[in-house]
Amino acid sequence: MAGDGASSVSRADSLRLALIAASSGFGQSALLALVPIVTERTGLAAPQIGVVAFLGAAVFLVAAPLWGHHGAAWRIRPFFAGLACLMVAGQGLFAGALHVGVPATALGLLLVSRLLYSVGAAGVMPHAQAAIVQRSAAERRPAALANLSAGLNVGRIAGSLVTLGAGAGVIVPVFMMVASPLLLLCAPNLPATPAIGRKGERSSRRANIRRVLPLLAVGFALTFGFGQIQLVLGLFLQHRFGLDAVAAAGLGGASYAAVAVAMIATQILLVPRLAFQLGRNMRWGIAGFALGCLAIILAPVPWLVPAGAVWAGVGLAVATPAYTACLAQRVTAHGQAGAAGWLASTHAAGQGLGALCGGAAFALSPELPFAMAVGIAIATCLALLRLDDRAREEVSRGEVPRDHGVVS
Repeated sequence: MAGDGASSVSRADSLRLALIAASSGFGQSALLALVPIVTERTGLAAPQIGVVAFLGAAVFLVAAPLWGHHGAAWRIRPFFAGLACLMVAGQGLFAGALHVGVPATALGLLLVSRLLYSVGAAGVMPHAQAAIVQRSAAERRPAALANLSAGLNVGRIAGSLVTLGAGAGVIVPVFMMVASPLLLLCAPNLPATPAIGRKGERSSRRANIRRVLPLLAVGFALTFGFGQIQLVLGLFLQHRFGLDAVAAAGLGGASYAAVAVAMIATQILLVPRLAFQLGRNMRWGIAGFALGCLAIILAPVPWLVPAGAVWAGVGLAVATPAYTACLAQRVTAHGQAGAAGWLASTHAAGQGLGALCGGAAFALSPELPFAMAVGIAIATCLALLRLDDRAREEVSRGEVPRDHGVVS
């Protein structure tokens, strides 16, 4: 299983890793914020930009598990420096695409840009998470992982605001995008994970995958439900309360910002104070997510919709570090980065498919995406009860330690 945590990661190293996560989050959201500028400067249409974004997501889905399984032999600092080189090269090509003046050439540069950037970015969270898990005592992992997730969310908020600097010229936000991966050079100089041999690695990998599949399913279910909400919240406000497009977009945008701030505050202030009972914390978080979605469905006035979204986000902020720490407890020390890579890929898949299905569900009924999220949350809570039974059996057979944190 995960290391025993005798050598805890220092607060300074934890803050450095959170800063690295913020760099990754910044790059993810900054491109979306700059889409209007990209279309204007390159002459490309929205569907072509969508192809670029899709390529980046597809590469991330594949690269995250690969980095997780094959990057563990490196020391952390040179490994992140290599990722930073890929990400800076990708963002440099992005900057070049805005100035070539030929749409076909710009599209080619953007595609290569997202390929390089996504390959580099896919390795960030798996190894940052593994570095924390391998060097933190079990009871401290949820708080440390929550800080890492908070750093990612702070970066996403900063990235969404990158266009504020465009008033001084497009060079300002573009320079911020190119320079942001350099934060990876702040990585602590932690040692690599000891090798276990090719045969032992294959056997360990199979065992790890079997143990974490239920928790990957939990992560997929919650991000799928949340992805639906994010896509249709503004549309729901417009349909339910008769708001015009500008008012619905404004209230929806304010809701997204409030949700992000509430999730960060929860991860920094609340999660470290919760008892080390991961199964209970998962269920509480998922129940909060379901209640928030239900509140949106039943909201009689517009302002209760953002309140429900915030409550759902708080529930997700409680559940995520709990199931992430639980996953870590069920994996060998050498397999931490690989499991984290699969989790990052699962989150990305859930978010993307949730957005896709949310749009289709909204076309059938505006309330359907939120009802589906409630149903998914209830089904996940019921599945966790079965996971508790399986965990007790694994403890009795000695396959996982008694302090794995699922049954609580």
